[in-house]
Amino acid sequence: MKMIGRLCRILLVIGSVGMMLWYTASKIIGIGSIVGFLLFGIIGACAALWGHISCFLKKLRQKKAWRILTNIAAVLCGLLTVYVIAVLCIMGVYAAKKPADDATLVVLGCQVNGDRPSLMLSRRIDAAYAYLQEHPQAMCIVSGGKGNHENISEAQCMYEQLTARGIDGSRIYREERSVNTDQNIAFSGAIIEQEHLPRELAIVTDGFHEWRAARIARRYGYTCGAVPADTPFHLAANFTTREVLAITAELLHG
Repeated sequence: MKMIGRLCRILLVIGSVGMMLWYTASKIIGIGSIVGFLLFGIIGACAALWGHISCFLKKLRQKKAWRILTNIAAVLCGLLTVYVIAVLCIMGVYAAKKPADDATLVVLGCQVNGDRPSLMLSRRIDAAYAYLQEHPQAMCIVSGGKGNHENISEAQCMYEQLTARGIDGSRIYREERSVNTDQNIAFSGAIIEQEHLPRELAIVTDGFHEWRAARIARRYGYTCGAVPADTPFHLAANFTTREVLAITAELLHG
């Protein structure tokens, strides 16, 4: 048993270091990378120093009050682990949900570098292009305003990229005011109602983001399926962690 326990701790240390490197690889300092880096740093440190920590806990737990507190802490850690796993599983379910055949394609914006799409936006454009090729009757709304350091709106960037690949511009509506996912859906919805487009949506965004986008779409009275873009591997850990935090904030807010 001691050998198995030691092996598990070694694997935890290696896994934690790997996760910390994964967060570092994104080269983004934000809530997702900071929380993830610190979390796995703590897990790795606890695994590496478990001999000292277990001795300290044994002494601490000799007092009833500390025994109760450490039991509560252990239960909370277990519940948190189960919660995160559940959220990740639900994300996967929503990313795999197929849209209706007659759905309106809604492409959620992402950063534009000058007048060129960022890597994540390029992947969303790729997914939108593939869907529009496979569904020649589908209409599309590209959604995203113009942010700092962007020469053109995200919607305009997506429009130019899709039409350059041969998609008929008459199939694409531009929504150029939104600055977040809620506005993406709300302002795209206004175009859907004005142009009498199908109310079933096929939402193009990263897979980790599909659940939250679907929650917002339902709030505005739309049904939807997912057209997930391939998230760049080196960015996946950072943005998935950020999304778990965003979903948690939404759930707490109600």
